[in-house]
Amino acid sequence: MKRLGTVLHRSGVRNLIIRGDEIKTNNASGSLPKLNSVVVDKSLNRIGTIASVFGPVNHPYFLVKGFKRIPDSETRALINEKVYIR
Repeated sequence: MKRLGTVLHRSGVRNLIIRGDEIKTNNASGSLPKLNSVVVDKSLNRIGTIASVFGPVNHPYFLVKGFKRIPDSETRALINEKVYIR
C-alpha cells in the first residue's frame, strides 16, 4: 500500500480532489500511480478510482471518482485525511 496524498475537498457529488505527496525529481517517471488505481482510506475501505492527474509533476493533484455505494457523509469525513492506493 502506497500513500497517495491528502483529500482537499469534494468536487460534485462523489468526486474528490487529492493533493498528492511530493515526488522526488530523480524518480518522477515511475512513481505516479496509474489511472483507474483503487484508492483506499486508512481503514482499507475502498473509496474510488483515480480518474485524472493534473497540476505540477513534482506535487500532482488527483481527481478520484467515488464509488456509488459510499454515502455523502463518509466522503465529507475524508476531507483532510490521508488516502492510499493498492
